[in-house]
Amino acid sequence: DVLCDNVDFGSLWYQWGVDADIMPFTNDYPRTDIHELISPDILHQLIKGTFKDHLVVVWVEKYLERIHGKTHAKVVMDDID
Repeated sequence: DVLCDNVDFGSLWYQWGVDADIMPFTNDYPRTDIHELISPDILHQLIKGTFKDHLVVVWVEKYLERIHGKTHAKVVMDDID
């Protein structure tokens, strides 16, 4: 509201990409903090931390290097990533 009241609509759009005709649904909720609405994705962090960062990088990479050699292992690891 403050931007819409103090800045012309053309400047809002061209400088900040704000469309003055569209108001977010949280505009009229005085105690809404968008940062509190976003929750961490614990399952995603757990899977990424244990599976990708640990298993794939440490175990699978060593296995592929031992079986296929470093050159082909790098190709396969790039495909996984």
